[in-house]
Amino acid sequence: MRRALPLVLLALALSGCRSAPDPILALVDSLRTAAEDRDAQKVADRLSDDFKGNGTVDKAEAAAMLRRYFAAYESVHLLVYDVAVPRRTDGEADVSFRVEFKGSARRIGGFDGFLPPSAVERFDLHLARRGSEWKVIAADWAPIEPLAAPSP
Repeated sequence: MRRALPLVLLALALSGCRSAPDPILALVDSLRTAAEDRDAQKVADRLSDDFKGNGTVDKAEAAAMLRRYFAAYESVHLLVYDVAVPRRTDGEADVSFRVEFKGSARRIGGFDGFLPPSAVERFDLHLARRGSEWKVIAADWAPIEPLAAPSP
């Protein structure tokens, strides 16, 4: 389950924007909806067929992990920080961000005792056009320390 957490954070982090006239932000918005619905297939539909997560996780494995993970959580919440699109060409874009995840595990089968209630990850995504749509073709992630809360 811990391997799936970064993928869930990816799906949720990509969902950090509500209005999206830009096609990259439209991808983000569709992932938000899918993640909030805990719909692993809709998230997987936004991954390219040749998707690689942290170099080894393919699309099928990502979808399977997300299905298990979404089934284990009653609710998920996130905060997205430092969203940046440092490089964009006509057919490709890089997106980076931080995600703070908070969730409530289902209270069945002891999940609530094993699943983390929170985590913070750094993501670097590579997006590309596949036909008329933007897809996530690669994702790298790593756990990071949460940002300090601002002083009142």
